[in-house]
Amino acid sequence: MKLASSIIILSIFSVFLISCTNNESKEKSQDETIKINLDKAQTLKVSDHFKLKDVIYFSDSLVVDNLMKVSTHNDYVVLHCGWGLDYLVIKNTLTAKEFIISAKGEGSNQYQKLNNFFINKKGQIELLDGQSRKILTYNMEGELLSVYQNEKLQQVTSLLSIDGEHYFLFGGNFYAGKSGYQMQIWNKNEGKVKSSYIPFDEQKAGFMLFIEPRNFSKNPSSFYQVYNQYVYELGEDAVKDSLYLDFGQDNIPAELFENSYQDVREFSQDMAKSGYAYGLGNFLLEENLLFASVRKNEQNFHFYTNTKTGESTVFDKISNDVFGLKTDEKIGYQYRPVAMDGNDIYFIVSLEAQNENFGKTLVTNSSKSELNQRLLSKIENFKDGDNLAIVKCEITGF
Repeated sequence: MKLASSIIILSIFSVFLISCTNNESKEKSQDETIKINLDKAQTLKVSDHFKLKDVIYFSDSLVVDNLMKVSTHNDYVVLHCGWGLDYLVIKNTLTAKEFIISAKGEGSNQYQKLNNFFINKKGQIELLDGQSRKILTYNMEGELLSVYQNEKLQQVTSLLSIDGEHYFLFGGNFYAGKSGYQMQIWNKNEGKVKSSYIPFDEQKAGFMLFIEPRNFSKNPSSFYQVYNQYVYELGEDAVKDSLYLDFGQDNIPAELFENSYQDVREFSQDMAKSGYAYGLGNFLLEENLLFASVRKNEQNFHFYTNTKTGESTVFDKISNDVFGLKTDEKIGYQYRPVAMDGNDIYFIVSLEAQNENFGKTLVTNSSKSELNQRLLSKIENFKDGDNLAIVKCEITGF
């Protein structure tokens, strides 16, 4: 079903798929529209939609913080700890064993920069080092299996492969110009870029075209951009039809993009005053359930969408009666899920933040469940150096 012309006019960006190998334009054959009404935002009562399954702790000897990306595979959780840490923590949730990938250095079996990682169809971790042009492959115990190096990986910041042969590569710097902002389809076996796509209006400011490593999802394989309301699905060797998130009257009018913005901060400040929805983020897509966030009037909105039925539920407040300590507060960044896997969803609980912000009475009275009591006991006994926890829930709603 093609988008009606009125929807195309309302969309933030026109979509271009440009092949660099044959210079032929490729138009998207189909777009699906999901309508999201922020005016119908409600309070997320966690127990109506999620059932607590497990609380995953980490050893006090590890620093597990500043999460850039979280992925799951079977009984494993893999976390990229950034902001100077730059290593992967692998946790087997059944055995409680922990493994670390932190081979920093300039050696042949080391990485200089951990740009991104993904878990391939064999259950192996492929780590991207765009600085030294490498892909390092590890098993789930953190053992190095292979190292691949190619000049085409220079300054690549994101990657994803579905079939182990064709890789979707993205490069670009947040404050750079437009030249680096393109999605390349690269054949690893041949070591060649097969085609390049620009899935946005290339006349827009460079910062609007940015794709972060965590902007990719694997089931179905897809990616999104922060200032673009399209979600792009990836096939084995091509960009497929897209999903359009329509915020109706809260869509940013096309004429506002004609303003000359110096950088993303100026744009964000202008949008915060405008009253329109902007800044798509925290994107997760698992089968037919999509989670994402957006901002309006400097307020966060979280929404869950059934992409099969097109139904969306929007939240601006949360009553966290499952694993949280407060009720009826505004939705914030800290309440976003960090991963989805089948019918399971994962959230972060910062033990240090909980210990600092809440008194003993609130902590003691928040829940009587066994899992929560374990979590609360950990919080009450908080000491410097304790880590965050990953809370695993079963999705029962939506």
